[in-house]
Amino acid sequence: METRSIIEPLQPKTWQLDQDQSSAQGFLYSCNLCDETLVLSKLFINPRKVQLAFSNICPGCGFELDKTLKVQASTLPLGRRFLTNPVCKAPEQLIEPSESFEARLSRGSTLLRDVRSDLPSGIELLDQILVLRFGQLVTLHGEASNGLSHLLCIRAVYPLPPGLDSDVVFVDGGNVFDVYTVSRHAFSLGLDQEKTKLRIHLSRAFTHHQLSGFITERLAGAIDECAARLAIVSDITALYCDPDVKEKREAFDLFSKNIRSLATLAEQRNMIIVVTNLQSRRQAMDDVLARTAHVSAILQDNGTHTQLTVTRHPFIPTGKTEIATLDNQTLTRYL
Repeated sequence: METRSIIEPLQPKTWQLDQDQSSAQGFLYSCNLCDETLVLSKLFINPRKVQLAFSNICPGCGFELDKTLKVQASTLPLGRRFLTNPVCKAPEQLIEPSESFEARLSRGSTLLRDVRSDLPSGIELLDQILVLRFGQLVTLHGEASNGLSHLLCIRAVYPLPPGLDSDVVFVDGGNVFDVYTVSRHAFSLGLDQEKTKLRIHLSRAFTHHQLSGFITERLAGAIDECAARLAIVSDITALYCDPDVKEKREAFDLFSKNIRSLATLAEQRNMIIVVTNLQSRRQAMDDVLARTAHVSAILQDNGTHTQLTVTRHPFIPTGKTEIATLDNQTLTRYL
């Protein structure tokens, strides 16, 4: 009951809000299609929770919020910390200060550059664009995603700060795990190579049924057993698109179920789960990854440079992208 006393109604449209720049800063959750305001909070709230609070339906236009939800920095009325649309179901469940952080003076997608990544790669420009937060399923597309996933493994093992001092669960669905790369990264960061390898718990799958079973039946237990804050699933579409797979529809249904399971697990364990997809094999699977992940990015090697395109992120309006060009000579030193 004490929580409800700080919850107040919100003006229905974004253009009706008072944007006094001297007011405190917060986060505004709204519909990108009809400008219906949903939540205005001093503290950041996982966008998936906002979707659930509104049954994934915008009260203004009726469209699905997983396609239209927008998060942006916004001012708050003087003395207010949390306001919601009257349609919001159980607004108290949205308030979890222990998992939140204060807003900074930012606008639009530039907020990405002002929020620290929970798992920095050590590549400054990449970390400014690809901000990874606990509670997220992250999909990385392109050949370079494999090298980046190995680097993130070592960064997770690295002591606090800037690492997580955490074990890692690596589910190798593409047979791409490279122990030499792990050792090289560990050496470059001054870590004991053998101890580092022991903190990366590797499981390999050789069929899509094996991979599906591990994701739905064993992954949560493996994460809990070693208290991992990071899990990697490599080249996620490879086994589901294997030429030996006869039941294509069944494989696609399993794939879709598994991706939803990974997104839910990331939220429940408040951890980061990174899924790589080294090449596009089936557009329908790419679409599932794009609409289910909290963060989605493409790494495209253009010879002298790699283009990083963030196509989905809680801080990027729907339909917008963030693009960075990474020099390949610089990347080679890391990946």
